[in-house]
Amino acid sequence: MMQLLRNTSYLLLSLFTLIICIGCCNDDEPIIKPRPTLSATSLNLEVGEEAILHIENTDSAISATTNAPNVISLQIDGTNIIVQALAQGEATIAINAHGARLRCDVVVTESQAPQHDFDKELHDQRCRFVSPSLSLYYDIPGTIFSISNGRIIEVRNLSTGDYATFDMGTNSPSQGQLENTSLTINGTAIALKSATLEQLAPDGSMWLNLLDENNNRIIIVVTDL
Repeated sequence: MMQLLRNTSYLLLSLFTLIICIGCCNDDEPIIKPRPTLSATSLNLEVGEEAILHIENTDSAISATTNAPNVISLQIDGTNIIVQALAQGEATIAINAHGARLRCDVVVTESQAPQHDFDKELHDQRCRFVSPSLSLYYDIPGTIFSISNGRIIEVRNLSTGDYATFDMGTNSPSQGQLENTSLTINGTAIALKSATLEQLAPDGSMWLNLLDENNNRIIIVVTDL
């Protein structure tokens, strides 16, 4: 009798286990999808740089907004958020990805000026104006250099009509940073980030090192005047 009860209990336990396994392995049960996540939760960019945030485990983003549109701009491209750094500052990106609220913190810093060996410039005595858009050398026929009002340098090529005008902002320039400067190239004003008089010789010769707002370097050397 006891053996029969044990066999019956064992049979019932096996049947119960089989029912549980069938229930757990039912293909009709819903599959829980992974929660959407971001490829990065923080970004460090320089002004002008671009980064792409990828949203994983989803087909597309519903929306992407920032609390600082003057610092960064956003563009949605499927599951990618294209982030463009506009100005120095901090910003937060809020993303809605099918019910999931995602966040990315962004820090934007000023772009670093490219390194430049100005010692080579100081050893070059040629009178010249060199920028990314225009290069004028005194030894090129038709090119003239002049200084008016003690502070305005003008470089002009009589053959091509190209010209550049730089106002040093003071009638008594000295070595170091110059304030209140201005530059125009072929009539277009060029915004400057910095203007440095690197060397001023006793005869009045000067070597000027300019940097525009896009970190393009401009060299002005005035000698033999």
